[in-house]
Amino acid sequence: MPQIPIANFTGNIDSLFSQEELQRLMQSECERATRYGYPVTAIMVAVDRIDQLGDLYGTESRDAIMGEVSALLRKSTRESDYLGCMVGNHFFAIFPHTPGSDGLPLAERLLEGATNLLFDSGAANVLVTLSLGLSFRTADESVDMLELQTEVNSAMGLASASGGNRVVRYAASLGSKGNAALDAAPDLEELGENLGLLLNQKVAGIFESMGQEPPDFGGNEHEVLALAVEKMEASHSKMRQDHADRVEQLERRLAKMSESLEITEEELQRVLATRNVDSGIASIYRTVQGLSDVEGNLALKKEMMAAIFEANLELKNKAPQQGEQPS
Repeated sequence: MPQIPIANFTGNIDSLFSQEELQRLMQSECERATRYGYPVTAIMVAVDRIDQLGDLYGTESRDAIMGEVSALLRKSTRESDYLGCMVGNHFFAIFPHTPGSDGLPLAERLLEGATNLLFDSGAANVLVTLSLGLSFRTADESVDMLELQTEVNSAMGLASASGGNRVVRYAASLGSKGNAALDAAPDLEELGENLGLLLNQKVAGIFESMGQEPPDFGGNEHEVLALAVEKMEASHSKMRQDHADRVEQLERRLAKMSESLEITEEELQRVLATRNVDSGIASIYRTVQGLSDVEGNLALKKEMMAAIFEANLELKNKAPQQGEQPS
């Protein structure tokens, strides 16, 4: 009985099958493969740097990327019978009646298709690459879905650790993870290209976030970014120095004002002592002098000044004259 392609790569509650039901269907398919003796290939797909892309461009961009990759997986495998579901942030699919020799070209089609996906994040165009892990069982081998899932997850992790944008095959027939590691030997030149691509995206995003068209750096993005960081650090250093100078200037002004207040207070005390003015009366005098010149306060001020004058005059008359003995 031919299989019907079924996939739930979105976790949509309106889907015909839940993720758990799909996993059970996949396990049942693996059991049938063991019983009737036909090959099965499994693939695990991860979007390279998806968490960083989400942090850089926002959750909506991340969801859009995952949705497009899900559609790409359906489109690239529509001629094959398969069952697929999400496992965490990864796409997991098994292809019954598909030997490993056919699974590898299928995975490579996915890689190529992803390079044609281009997302407009609003700040920059985002290029997408994938890391794929592949494993298979031949017609004369028993098939266990959880074993396949573990193997493709391991191979996918090696693909991602090697720079992404590649397929890593886990040779289950050899029972060796070393074989997957051998397949995943990093291509340093390709790794450098991927890192350069990410750098280009970040530099372009910086310019576009400022409303400017990203210039053509002619392959000198590393130098441009280093220069930009250097200028930014220099600008921050100058700003910190300007703030420090301003604080020092204000502290000097406060010191001078405090010194002037001390001199004024000393001069006031000297004048009071010289003129033999009672400090209590002087304080009242200073308070009165501080009244505003509004019409109501002006009358009050004159009245208080007159009272103070009369009080001083009376005190003067009562005080013994110089050379006289108090009675």
